[in-house]
Amino acid sequence: MAISDYRIVPYFQPVFAADTGTVWGYEVLGRKVGPEGVESLGPFFHDPHVPGEEKLAVDRTLRRRALERFKRSGLEARLLLNIQPQWLIPLLTGQKRPPTLQILEELDLPAERIVIEISETEFAGDLEQLAELIANYRAAGCGIAVDDLGSGLSNLDRVSALRPDLLKVGGTLVTRAVREEATRYLLRALGGFAERAGSALVIEGVESPNELRLGLEAGARFYQGYLLGRPRQDLVREGEYPPLLREECRRFALEESQLESWRRAQMRHLEAIVADFSEANAANLAGYLRRLVPRLPPFCLRAYVCARNGEQVTPNYERVGDTWVEVPEFLGRNWCWRPYFVGAVAAAGAGRPTVSESYLDLHTRRWVWTFCRQLGKEWFLFIDVGVDQGK
Repeated sequence: MAISDYRIVPYFQPVFAADTGTVWGYEVLGRKVGPEGVESLGPFFHDPHVPGEEKLAVDRTLRRRALERFKRSGLEARLLLNIQPQWLIPLLTGQKRPPTLQILEELDLPAERIVIEISETEFAGDLEQLAELIANYRAAGCGIAVDDLGSGLSNLDRVSALRPDLLKVGGTLVTRAVREEATRYLLRALGGFAERAGSALVIEGVESPNELRLGLEAGARFYQGYLLGRPRQDLVREGEYPPLLREECRRFALEESQLESWRRAQMRHLEAIVADFSEANAANLAGYLRRLVPRLPPFCLRAYVCARNGEQVTPNYERVGDTWVEVPEFLGRNWCWRPYFVGAVAAAGAGRPTVSESYLDLHTRRWVWTFCRQLGKEWFLFIDVGVDQGK
């Protein structure tokens, strides 16, 4: 059947905000209705054999119907609209304003309530053309989202160039993160990237509580998926959202608070153990560590001393089973490039022992955090602690 034989219908999938627990917006998903029922328009839009003009005509029909229904709903929320820049840009050449902005003016809908989604993995054209297209939407007041972040990591430069308001992480990456530690670390890294880029992270394709939890660990503000709400023709209203998100946020905060309390208690424990350091030990820091490590509790994995400039001035002392082993190969290395180092040294130098955020250790592949305390005037003691010991 030709696409003209189907009825084009917009479906709406809610996007929930962790801070309010309510619907923040709706992503528009295209559906075609025919004799066999309701089918996704995704295969049609991604079919390379379908002319761009035909895709554009269907897209405009879908978009207008979605905006008209959104207008009639009277809801104060955002509407997320997908665009396909790889076939849209050539057809917009020479146009002053994208048709979507014209429809918004006709319907008297504020552009501030519209978010334009761009798939980060599908566009292989000119970045300047894409940026010019996005500039038209941004100048009108629309938000910008990059979809499928993590599916095409070679294009992170494009993400930086577009300065999106939202970064959407696809369900495949999140599903893998449930069972793969390395992917879980990647998801957290993307959360850190979003935070530093001034963007809000969206986890889409959420189908299990574990995936929801991973999003919270990564610092995601928004969530979308079958676990919370399926796409449907009408728009979810206040009171229809599931309590699951709020409950998971409550549980996550409680467990993280308990873990933080454990971490601070252990920091105080370590501080009490090393508090008797005297200037006399500065002449033989390695000897001091050899006397210190047998007194450290079982959750401590490694100890070493660095100078203020980051250079390691003692060997590592690492726990192997019930004994401590001296590892000289790290003597003389510089660790100032580690994200936690400068802040830890500054705080410890002001008389405040610190503990870093958890991270995946490069050598043991275990999740650890690092305790730091100043020793005398020039030296800083670092003790790596196994995160799993606190759970």
